[in-house]
Amino acid sequence: MSAGADTGEEEAAGSRTNVFGEAAIAPVQLNLTALMDILSNLLFFLLAAFGATIVMVINGTVPVQSADESGVADTKRAVTINVSVQKEGFQVAALGTAFTQEELDGMGRTIPLHGKVHDFAALTAHLKGIKQDFPKSDTVILTPEPGVKYEVLVRTMDAAREYESKEGVAMHTVALFPTVVVSTLVK
Repeated sequence: MSAGADTGEEEAAGSRTNVFGEAAIAPVQLNLTALMDILSNLLFFLLAAFGATIVMVINGTVPVQSADESGVADTKRAVTINVSVQKEGFQVAALGTAFTQEELDGMGRTIPLHGKVHDFAALTAHLKGIKQDFPKSDTVILTPEPGVKYEVLVRTMDAAREYESKEGVAMHTVALFPTVVVSTLVK
């Protein structure tokens, strides 16, 4: 019996060698549970962060220099309004090819802060007066000064695009300058 037992031990010992007759390395078992847990958590946070970035979008157009036709109103009696959003208030100026410089300067206005906040109602009232004189006009260019808060820029866009009009008991939204271009000063 001992001879049979010796043969079994040699076979067991022989199975632990590689093809070169060297002792085989013990098999390694990797536990990937922790790695999979980290990757699934990372994927969750990446998806959550991507979803939050889509919400923060301003609907506006950017200025484009082109020799082709423009999307700006194609009339001789239309003006383009430039609103400079500053920390001290608004500076409104008008641009147009069919006007003298005196006429354009007459449409400009400085609207100071009302207390410590921007006077959006005065801006809307001034733009409403320009729109009544030049109803084909539809473009306003916003030029924010560095350091102006995001909220002020958005509220300026809202004040330039439309206003609420009351007829009887019903409220109507009336478009002022629906094409808003956000630009910057070139230095």
